[in-house]
Amino acid sequence: MQNTLHTVCGIDFGTSNSTVAIVRGGETTLVPVEEAHTTIPSAIFYPGNGSLPVYGRQAIHAYTEREPGRLMRSLKSILGSELMAEKTAVGGQYRSFESILVGFLAHLKAKTEAFAGTPIEAVVMGRPVHFVDDNDVVDARAEAKLADIARAAGFKTVSFQFEPIAAALSFEHTLARDELVFISDIGGGTADFSIVAVGPERRSRTDRSKDILASDGIRVGGTNLDMKLSMSAVMPHLGSRSKTKTGLDLPRWPFVDLATWHRIHTIATSKNMNTLKQILADCAEPGVFERYIEVIRGQNGHLIAARVEQAKIDLSAKDSVDIDLNDTMRGLQTKTDRPGFEQAIDAELQRLKKAVSATLAASGRSGADITTVFLTGGTSAVPAVKNLMTGLFANARTIEGDLFNSVGFGLALEAKRRHPEPGKSKKVSGKAKG
Repeated sequence: MQNTLHTVCGIDFGTSNSTVAIVRGGETTLVPVEEAHTTIPSAIFYPGNGSLPVYGRQAIHAYTEREPGRLMRSLKSILGSELMAEKTAVGGQYRSFESILVGFLAHLKAKTEAFAGTPIEAVVMGRPVHFVDDNDVVDARAEAKLADIARAAGFKTVSFQFEPIAAALSFEHTLARDELVFISDIGGGTADFSIVAVGPERRSRTDRSKDILASDGIRVGGTNLDMKLSMSAVMPHLGSRSKTKTGLDLPRWPFVDLATWHRIHTIATSKNMNTLKQILADCAEPGVFERYIEVIRGQNGHLIAARVEQAKIDLSAKDSVDIDLNDTMRGLQTKTDRPGFEQAIDAELQRLKKAVSATLAASGRSGADITTVFLTGGTSAVPAVKNLMTGLFANARTIEGDLFNSVGFGLALEAKRRHPEPGKSKKVSGKAKG
């Protein structure tokens, strides 16, 4: 590495996808973290032969090509959960979930430094407004753990900024006039909202605390919508609506775990497999639940989740879609439509509406005061979600930012503010974390 320009970065470590942007010589640039892509799926594949893990699209490709090994996705969802203290068998050995996350961030750091041509020591990490709903102690613990992980990955200086604030900074970068913007950042794992006064004169201010009127968020994201769609459209074909011999419903947990990205890898333990066999023996109609067990034995859980996710995406443009699962179970195919999907996610939509209202109330402003609704995060593309976000602010224009890169770009702008080039004054955002 020969480039000696002052370089810092921002990392949007997402539940579904991750992005990195750097500031080098005063210029902010998105990093091609996987070939020419400026996004990388937050996925890791550990080959069964114990060789080095692969990441992103390459990890998903290895899994879909049936290479022996184990795929792990949506690992950000583990932060703040009891799983962080556990180990799991990958690559021929037991690894802690913390070390797995360290490996992913170290991979992002290596890709970023190779692109920048210089070591990078300072990073501003994005974080949801709440890692965990309604538990400040666990939330603080999750942030501290992510800071430890980033330092273990090689960063010396680690700080945080709320993801919707980063999105606001990215939007502000394009403005020629003042705006009062409602930021809606709904990604794979969380929905985060902020109301921020932005504009060309404001972005040069040292103290931005008075510009940030409110921030709030909840743990509702694309993976929650995937789970609800899977439970309504796919899991009944694997036995979720079956009965025991005494007429009781089957336990719900096997189906919820199979429909939840970050729980799929936990199912195939010897203890769980014994329990599944007991459930099968007690089934009134065992043939359907045998499909479930075959899916687990064939390690097809992530494949089903990917097909459900794609169906969710396709429903943004189509009224109905087929979910073809023939390669996981011969002849297994189902169909879903947009009204059925929206009915399945109604509870999540109501939670989003309540969180938006709470953010607006905390800001002390009315919906009529908002001049722009800025949408980012992949889940913002879901029509029911988009309609909900825009419908609450009738007088505001709607701008769809770069759904996957806005937060990363804004985090780099924040890194530039916090870590100025030597000889330049330091400017720190008012709501900065860490």
